[in-house]
Amino acid sequence: MHKDNLFKEGINLAPQDLIRYEHMLKDLIREFLPFESYSLFFPRPPKGKFRAEFAFDYNEDSGQLMLPLRLRGRGMCYFIARGVTLENSQLAAPYLEALGESVLEKMLLYKGSITDPLTGMVTSDYFMSKLIKELDLIQNCMMPAPGGCKDPGIPTFSGSVGIVLLDMDNFQRINDRYGYKLGDDIIADVASRISDAVFESVVCARVFDDKFALLIPDGRPKTCAGLAGELRALIESMNITDPVTGDVIRISASAGFANYPQSLSGPHFKRSAGEQARILMRKGAKAVATAKDFGRNCVFAYSDILKKGAKVLEVLPLQRLALSIGGSVDAREGGRFLVWSPDYQAGTQVRITEDERISGSYPTMYKAEVVIIEVQEEIAFAEILHLSDPAWPVAEGDRLTMLNEKDSFFDVQAGPEAPGGPQRDMVTGLYNYREFISRYSRMRQNMDRFSVAVLRLASNPTEHGGNFQKLTDAQVQKVSSRAETFFCESCMGGRYSLNSLIYFFPHEDSDAVVENILRLVRECSNDFEIELAAGVASFPFLNYRRSEILDNCRKGLDHSLMLEKPMVAQFDSVSLNISADRLYVDGDIYGAIEEFRLALLADSDNILARNSLGICYAQVGKPEQARKQFEEVLSITPRNIMALYNLGWTCQMLGNPEKAREAYERCLELEPDNVFSLVRLGVLAEHDQGLEEAEAYFLRAAELKGGDSLAMRHLARIAYARKDVDKAREYLHRALNANHNDAAAMNMLARIYLECGEDPQIAEVLARQSAALKPGKDQFWETLAQALEVQEKYEEAAEVRSRF
Repeated sequence: MHKDNLFKEGINLAPQDLIRYEHMLKDLIREFLPFESYSLFFPRPPKGKFRAEFAFDYNEDSGQLMLPLRLRGRGMCYFIARGVTLENSQLAAPYLEALGESVLEKMLLYKGSITDPLTGMVTSDYFMSKLIKELDLIQNCMMPAPGGCKDPGIPTFSGSVGIVLLDMDNFQRINDRYGYKLGDDIIADVASRISDAVFESVVCARVFDDKFALLIPDGRPKTCAGLAGELRALIESMNITDPVTGDVIRISASAGFANYPQSLSGPHFKRSAGEQARILMRKGAKAVATAKDFGRNCVFAYSDILKKGAKVLEVLPLQRLALSIGGSVDAREGGRFLVWSPDYQAGTQVRITEDERISGSYPTMYKAEVVIIEVQEEIAFAEILHLSDPAWPVAEGDRLTMLNEKDSFFDVQAGPEAPGGPQRDMVTGLYNYREFISRYSRMRQNMDRFSVAVLRLASNPTEHGGNFQKLTDAQVQKVSSRAETFFCESCMGGRYSLNSLIYFFPHEDSDAVVENILRLVRECSNDFEIELAAGVASFPFLNYRRSEILDNCRKGLDHSLMLEKPMVAQFDSVSLNISADRLYVDGDIYGAIEEFRLALLADSDNILARNSLGICYAQVGKPEQARKQFEEVLSITPRNIMALYNLGWTCQMLGNPEKAREAYERCLELEPDNVFSLVRLGVLAEHDQGLEEAEAYFLRAAELKGGDSLAMRHLARIAYARKDVDKAREYLHRALNANHNDAAAMNMLARIYLECGEDPQIAEVLARQSAALKPGKDQFWETLAQALEVQEKYEEAAEVRSRF
């Protein structure tokens, strides 16, 4: 877009844009003006005037240049450059000012290139670039694992992000009936209201004609659900009137959201940030599609699709069903669901007398229980285990609700054996899923020792072409035939799903079973070129009940899929560790604690589980229990840097700075470039050893890879304590360049702008963004209230103060 058209399109540069694109501003000015350091200064307009006066100023003695930046005659800010040498400042002044204006023109062109002209939101491409950058920055802050950062006192990236997608409902009908001009006006109005309703830190984009996307830093599922619900209600409440016909047009939108890392699974984390961003967007789109399918004008979370978003696509022969969920939403073989009809979810009214009525809602009536027997990418196939009423069959369009196996309505021990004898799989000759589960459930009841194994094809048999089912059946048949030569006669086998088999080993320990499974996996690989993954679980194990062993076997299978060949895993402490990590990523910290504790019961030397348990304890406010876990790790592995650092952090929480300092210094002995320990030692030194020693630690950290985002805010605090406001300002700008979501740096910069009498609107923008990122920080809200009071917005300031 040509720059002369940008103002016509409503695209302009605002002072806050100079902060948002500060790295670009600095780099463009450096092309024609060498300097050592810099900062931005936003002068406050004199009382009674709309704009401040701007004038070029150069101090030859100090080498400081105040370069006024103007755009189309409007003063924006001063670029204060230090370490500048000018031979003739008066002669250079007009040229430097003209070059400064050309810099702003370039920035305006850039903003125009990333801005949707109709809505003022960012474009789809820019949104994706921001999402990719966000994911790239939070890679090391995902879960309690070696190298991960879970120290809330370190100014690092949040470790999570959320996306919300909004899709207008039936909007093409409005375009068709009232014209695209009115349609565009409505889209622009909706976009304006969305932008006004969200915090500055939220990135809003128009990703298609009538579709919007929002990127929420630190966006937890609860936050995204709340925002999506508010925006859906906001759009529904809009009253649109066609100026030609006078028709009142009702509009609505369906919303879906997904979260990182909660919505991704193991294999996804091996991919690049760019691929992960696209996967996350696809999952958000899947959530929107589910919301549309559930009647529109509602909100759906990606995590809820599997739980309550599936429906029956087709009723097949042999009591089989095609379902609308697949591997893309983490559906798995063996998953159980209740089927219910949406036709009976409406309310009902009964007339008692002519003037009296009673009303109510039908309770949910379940038709059947089904189990998934085959999973493809977008669909799955299930088998009916139980019908509540044979006269009320499952129908296309019926809905599904996920069911825990322990809550199953299907009584596997009820009734005699089916007429015609046991039901067997036609390909392998083994029992079919229903028959196997029924027999397994009866046989295990009084057995004091048994094992279960699930074997799955680890590769797609159609990679080199061919019919999926035929090739899969052929490979499964070869595996089952070879298994007969390994397993004893008392072993019972079944077809667990299209690409997996299940075996029950009465009275056998898992070690013996694992040995045979390993031989089977190796022989299938060598003789048939069939790669298998296998999970094995046994009873007794810890305090697990017999009914929970099959679920343990599934966890063992998940564990095996993360291994190198041969992919065989016995359900053990490591399997529990993997399961606990998943709970932690999903936000269930207390569930993760229980799973980590079980992992330690299984293996008290599981260092990863113990360290992760300590991190969880610290995060739920139990630092003393966390300290004991880290000390236990160090008693086993004294050179464990992760445990040493976490011990130091926990000792700080407990008010023991000497013990904390000892742990951090030991970290540096083992790893001199441990940037987190340097920052922590700087914080401790700042409190009891003086600013100079603290500054030395922070400067060392800043020189290391990734140190900018960790140390700059602390260096700014030291400069501010020394009354060197310009240096503090410079450090804060660098901190925000390194980490655009550093809420504390934003808040400190806002306070400096207020204290120096600069433009309070800029202070307000920064304070709002910091409070949105860290709503639990009362001091951030107080800074916002002060910025509002300076602008004489007293009612709004009082409302802000009422929040804390």
